[in-house]
Amino acid sequence: MGNINWQDKKNIYAVAVVAILLAAAYCVYTYMWDPFVLDRQRLESELSSAQAELDKINAKKARLAELELQLVQAEKDFEKLKEMFPEEEKVPLRLQDLYSVLRSSGVQIQKFNPEGNSPKEHYIENRYSIAVNSGYHMLGYLFAEIANFNYPTAISNLRLNRYSGIAAELQKAESHGWTPITMSVTFNLTTYTSKKVGP
Repeated sequence: MGNINWQDKKNIYAVAVVAILLAAAYCVYTYMWDPFVLDRQRLESELSSAQAELDKINAKKARLAELELQLVQAEKDFEKLKEMFPEEEKVPLRLQDLYSVLRSSGVQIQKFNPEGNSPKEHYIENRYSIAVNSGYHMLGYLFAEIANFNYPTAISNLRLNRYSGIAAELQKAESHGWTPITMSVTFNLTTYTSKKVGP
C-alpha cells in the first residue's frame, strides 16, 4: 500500500464512503443496537422476576384449600367466642343457667341482684351479688357447675358463715336423712361481654 493519491476523485470518494459507512455503523451501534441490548436485558430481568412471582403464587395456590379450611375453622371458633363473650349481657339466659344449677345443687337461694357492669379496655365485667344457704357438698357442686358454664365466669368476695338455723337443720337431717343446710354463703359472680367495636 503506497501513498493515496488525494488528487484522484475516486480515492476521495472511496475515503468519504468509508468514513460515511463508519459513521453510520457507529450511529447504528450507539443509537440502535445498545438501546436494544439494554431493553432486552431489562425485559429478561422483568420476565425472570415475574416468573419468580408466578412460582410463589403457584406454590401458595396449592395451599388455597388448606387456607380455606383454616378460615372455616377460624369462623367457627369466632362464633364460639362470640357466644362466650356476647356484645350484650344476656341476663335472662344467665338467670336460667344459674337457676338450673341452683336447683340441681340443692342450695337455697336468698338473693340474686345484678350489681351493674364495669367497662375495661376490651371487655365489660357484669357483676351479680348472690346469697345462698347450703351444705358444704352442695356448695362445692354449685361452684363446679358454675365453672362448667359455656362462658367465662369469676367468683369473688366469697364469705362463708354458719347458718343461723343450723340446730334445727341438724335435727331434721337426723330424723329425715337429708343433707343439712350448714352455711350461709355470699359471693359475687362476674360474667364478661365484649365491647362493641366501631360505630
